[in-house]
Amino acid sequence: MDLSVLKSRNARLVTSAAPSSDDPASAPPSRCSEPGTNLLNPTIFHESWWLDAAVPGQWSEATVSAGGKLVGRFPYLISKRAFGLTTCEMPDFVHFLGPAVDEGSGAPCNRALKHAQIVRELYEQIPRVDNFYQRMHRGITDVMVFAEAGLHTLVNFTFEIAPAPEQRIWSEMRDKTRNIIRRAQERYTASDRISPAEFAAFYEANIEKAGHDSYYDAEGITRICTAAVDRGRGRILCARAADGSISAAIFCAWDATTCYYLLSTRDRGQDHGATALLIWEAIRHASGMGLIFDFDGLYTRGNRVFFTGFGGVTRPRYVVCRNTLPYRLVDRLGRTLGRFRR
Repeated sequence: MDLSVLKSRNARLVTSAAPSSDDPASAPPSRCSEPGTNLLNPTIFHESWWLDAAVPGQWSEATVSAGGKLVGRFPYLISKRAFGLTTCEMPDFVHFLGPAVDEGSGAPCNRALKHAQIVRELYEQIPRVDNFYQRMHRGITDVMVFAEAGLHTLVNFTFEIAPAPEQRIWSEMRDKTRNIIRRAQERYTASDRISPAEFAAFYEANIEKAGHDSYYDAEGITRICTAAVDRGRGRILCARAADGSISAAIFCAWDATTCYYLLSTRDRGQDHGATALLIWEAIRHASGMGLIFDFDGLYTRGNRVFFTGFGGVTRPRYVVCRNTLPYRLVDRLGRTLGRFRR
């Protein structure tokens, strides 16, 4: 099957303490506009406008209907790799995904069976690829259907802070983290007066200074930030020094339940204080909207220690994956060549 034709045909199935009081970063938060509140849009990453901004014209979608009603969705992205291999991985800027299911009403046992059947039908519609990797959203509490289909099931972890009175959140943080934030408040001003293009340029410049290849391009960062900010569903924060220069910046986006800490960058010459200040402001903002603050993953010991300082708890996120022997061989070869080049 021609994958490019499949993408084109399916891509449109669905439409869519604190800083000083005179700084815009400390203004009262506004309610998010038109968040995905139904079961078929469980996260911001499932919404069509987000996917259009993240991977315009490239994403596809499996759907299941019953009685003329849509009851299941599974957005996905098929990509081609070297040697004709194909992969279905998380699209850029999409940090959680997986099936979105509305199994209807009824007894819990019947709903569980309906849910499993819908997930099964959704997965069966996705073209077979050489590498399949999906990180499930928080609403997926088991991945047995995928295990039954022969996929490997793993668990990643993320870190969450539930909405609560600001003083309670502050008091539950580590003393060391509070002190870092206090010192940062003396040196920086947290502000949302930064455009998506400025944020993207700052992000890219810091990657280049560090001597790394950027996982995201500036155009993509600008596009996704603009789409979220324009809809009242995202916020860019920066920490400015006394001379007006930017020391650090972050980008967060939210849906009906959760605010996600998605992108972060800082000048290599600065410590983590500026970033800690911005995270604290983002937590305050999320809590003011009644949203969970999700740190979007725990991947290293270093970021676990840093994030734990803000309080909160770890939460599991299921991962399902499967790959072919040719893919594993090519992937291993690529990693070896990468180490050689470095």
